[in-house]
Amino acid sequence: MFPVAIPGTFERTALAPAPDTRPALRYHGVFASAAMNFRHLRYFVAIVDHGSMVKASDSLFVAQSALSQHMRNLEAELGVQLLLRTGRGVVPTEAGQDFLQRARAILAQVEEAQRALREQSATPQGNVTLGAPPSVSAMLAVPLILRMQQALPKVALRVAEGMSGYVLDWLQAGVVDLGLVYGAQRAPGIVTTELYTERLYLIAPPGTQMGETLNFADIDGLPLILPGRQHGLRDMIDRLARERRITLNIPVELDAMSQMKLLVRHGVGCTILPLAAVRDEVERGELRAVPIVDPDINRTIYVAMASDRPQTPAVAATVRILEACVQRLMTPDGVPRSP
Repeated sequence: MFPVAIPGTFERTALAPAPDTRPALRYHGVFASAAMNFRHLRYFVAIVDHGSMVKASDSLFVAQSALSQHMRNLEAELGVQLLLRTGRGVVPTEAGQDFLQRARAILAQVEEAQRALREQSATPQGNVTLGAPPSVSAMLAVPLILRMQQALPKVALRVAEGMSGYVLDWLQAGVVDLGLVYGAQRAPGIVTTELYTERLYLIAPPGTQMGETLNFADIDGLPLILPGRQHGLRDMIDRLARERRITLNIPVELDAMSQMKLLVRHGVGCTILPLAAVRDEVERGELRAVPIVDPDINRTIYVAMASDRPQTPAVAATVRILEACVQRLMTPDGVPRSP
């Protein structure tokens, strides 16, 4: 079987000279030549199938003179005679019979590749890996997976949790196909599209005495449990504190949201998270969530992809379902909708 160059790829293959020098085998190296193309193969097969230049010309909608010229060029390129003109029509020579089998096999492979690509485009399929910070994954992962199982049964979704800085690293390394990151964090070679904006709350131990809202200035001196500086949330809070000349008291740095919440429950300190990340604990009375005001603190989450990798139909379909999930789960002002 000869190597086939599928559109979008190119492979130059060097074939060793065949030990058999019969005329039917003299053309083996030609498939690496730029002069050979699938049109030549289709024309040749059509002529043999119809047994006539005239009938082949009619079926191909190609002028007979042009068709004859293509065959002369093909035979000159191969260095063998492929067709024999007789009083009863056109028949393949011995070399032509050998070439016909190979041409049919190659055209069948090309047709199968085209069919597979069309099916993949029409019905997204394959694997998609999504990287997301834990606070975002807490709200989106389960609804997204459930919706994709219904709408995209041939797409296998994997969700990898990690701080937003790690998600960017995964994108650049090709570990994930999509990432959910915060607006404050950008990286070379990454393109982003806004997904949604969410409001942030002070998360305190149950029974903490404070008002219905909390001015950002009143965070001054509170013991805070926050992620490390590579995290987008920490970067936002640090910048705002510098602008407001507020001193942050951070006795514990922890890059694990579940453990941050557990430490808050044990009274070690407070943290800052979106309401979606603690909704269950707040409803059970295990934590208290107080909106931060003056200023309101909001953060924007973006869908991020590597600019040097093509977007597959499966990835594109995942993004559309992700956007639909956000519209269903979040209000326009960044607050989770009631279940």
